[in-house]
Amino acid sequence: MYQETVFENGLMVVTQGMPSASSSSVGLWIKAGGRFERKDNNGISHFLEHLLFKGTKKRSCRQIKESIEGVGGGLNGFTSEEITCYLAKVLSKHLPLALDVLSDMVLNPLLKEEDVEKERMVVREEIKMYEDLPSSYVHSLFDELLWPDQPLGFMIAGRQEVIATMGRDEILNHKNLLYNPGNLVVAVAGKLEHQRVAEEAEKAFGGLPRGQRNRFSKVREKQAKPRMKLKGKDTEQTHLCLGGKALPRDHPDKYALGILNVILGGNMSSRLFNEVREKRGLAYEIRSSIARFQDTGALVVSAGVDNRKVTETIKVILKELKKFKEKEVSKKELRQAKEFSTGQLLLGLEDTTNYMHWLGENKLCLGRVPRAEEVLKKLKKVTAQDLQRIAKRFFTNENLNLALIGPLKEEKEIEKVFQL
Repeated sequence: MYQETVFENGLMVVTQGMPSASSSSVGLWIKAGGRFERKDNNGISHFLEHLLFKGTKKRSCRQIKESIEGVGGGLNGFTSEEITCYLAKVLSKHLPLALDVLSDMVLNPLLKEEDVEKERMVVREEIKMYEDLPSSYVHSLFDELLWPDQPLGFMIAGRQEVIATMGRDEILNHKNLLYNPGNLVVAVAGKLEHQRVAEEAEKAFGGLPRGQRNRFSKVREKQAKPRMKLKGKDTEQTHLCLGGKALPRDHPDKYALGILNVILGGNMSSRLFNEVREKRGLAYEIRSSIARFQDTGALVVSAGVDNRKVTETIKVILKELKKFKEKEVSKKELRQAKEFSTGQLLLGLEDTTNYMHWLGENKLCLGRVPRAEEVLKKLKKVTAQDLQRIAKRFFTNENLNLALIGPLKEEKEIEKVFQL
């Protein structure tokens, strides 16, 4: 069982002891990210995350990295739509050091003008890198298609013209508004003592005021027919994302959706992998995945295919989606998908970093951490009828979207076949 402590100012500390582990992984999870932005400051959360590694009142940029890497550990950070996280993995004896370094970064960044200017160039190059990688950029196009003119449809890294003019004061104000104890979870997994972790966290954050609870606007979703967003580019492959909106993060049907995703394209035994790659050789890589947010979600199939076989590939994918609506999955498929989901969960929770992610994301976004046994029990209850019901709800023309990057040699043919 995990342990937790909640302080008066809203700071939450959650830990999972793993006595046989040699390492401990720690993360500072903050309710900040792309959904807390506007069009005129898109990318500010990600920009801020970069800058927090550049130096504090106690440590230079180099000292931050050497403090962790110098004892054999690893240091990182990421920004997503609803979360910003700063994390480290170290040998357990160095856990107090890792907590001190991460809290120092979050509480005492210098945000020097010269660092802002240098990192501005780095972030702008990062944006160019994504735009030059069609297999990545097609996902951004797909998000724009699902959620046009709202934060969920923005690129996390931001837009060139916005990053180019973003100033230090604006970034600092963004930090001061969002980075407060009421929006913070300290999550640690590994060889540890909960009380000691709580004391270290309180020492760093306990004296701060609660601050305002971070909120974002509810997503707007309207669609009446299939939608496509096609971008012409001279590439060797055509990259596509096909799918639609799905379930929010904590919907009761999320376990059934997860099982459906495994059967559809979640592993090498999946229907799409067998039909598209193994039987027809249309793609090297094809998969399906789920995105989950507080008030919505998405199920998306992604692939890179021969420029001359795009229409054929889309027809096969749509045929597989229809099958879920027309016929219940077999007992064998259902059993194997449940076993795969069970195995992936339990194998993942053997690693301290994965367990720390499980603790931090659930506590920050849901306010609780489900026990593995609870999840496995709910997975076991999923039926073939549940999957068919979900397929009938989401696999419709009113929820069908396609983003595509490539030479667009079959545009008219695609338009003709793109319907369920």
